[in-house]
Amino acid sequence: MLAIATTILPIFLLIVAGYVFKRTGFPGDAFWAPAEKLTYYVLLPALIIRSITESDLSTMPVGPMALTILSLGTCMIVLALIIKPILRIDGPAYTSVLQGATRINAYICFAIGDALYGPQSVALCAYFLAVMMPFINTSLVPFISAYAGSGKPNWARVPVQLIQNPIIIGCAIGWAINTLSIPMPDWLMTFLSILDRGTLPIALLCIGAGLVIVLDRSRIVAISTSVLLKLCVMPIVAIVLCHQFGITGLPLAIVVLYGGAPASPASYILARQMGGDAPLMAAILSVQTILAAITLPPVLAYIAPLVAQ
Repeated sequence: MLAIATTILPIFLLIVAGYVFKRTGFPGDAFWAPAEKLTYYVLLPALIIRSITESDLSTMPVGPMALTILSLGTCMIVLALIIKPILRIDGPAYTSVLQGATRINAYICFAIGDALYGPQSVALCAYFLAVMMPFINTSLVPFISAYAGSGKPNWARVPVQLIQNPIIIGCAIGWAINTLSIPMPDWLMTFLSILDRGTLPIALLCIGAGLVIVLDRSRIVAISTSVLLKLCVMPIVAIVLCHQFGITGLPLAIVVLYGGAPASPASYILARQMGGDAPLMAAILSVQTILAAITLPPVLAYIAPLVAQ
């Protein structure tokens, strides 16, 4: 476990550095929003396209892994709905708990996957996102709309948002190039390689810049519930489902890694747009991100023998 902890320590140190930079005003508040936009729309798609293009997709258990991913998302949504009556929190606050229990910070997963398992893990990380992201986005919208009291969900926007999502576009391009054996010139692959090197450092710094270290005692139940579901329950469910669907080796590691990672910063944006409890969502994201540095090493150490099989 110590080896795993020391391997992923630099990743969380980058997050801490981002927090310190933002709080000290370096390099300036105007830097962070464009940096996030550059990472999301340019750098991450470049990383995904290059990784999938260079991967051997014939060894990827596409069908069983998709079933595992969809089952994982379904189980977490159902669990969050089951415990709602005992939480005694209002609707907007509950939507933050729901998002915190189901959404996943892809940047942290890409960084840890690459650090622990090498470049071959990036294509699997991208595939996980390509399956889970549309499912979670379409599944959570009606619940958030209902519990946040923001009216009927706008279903017409969902497919448009998915089609325009740069991660989905990157996965589609990479998958098409790989499966159709489209020849890629060396200069273009080198360009993508140089471009994607900035993805994870900038993304992790931006995550740190977005942390809000403020705990409201009245929100402890909501925050604790979200942390417990996401960082403790979800990786356990992921391990069980991987065993059920015969997922082993590196694919198992990626599924469990996503299960134990903190929630996505996109949760805050959705909470703000749909009438959810955005301040609570920010607190949940911050606490999960900090505690994940403690909870992920034992989880990944536990599955290490299974990954080596």
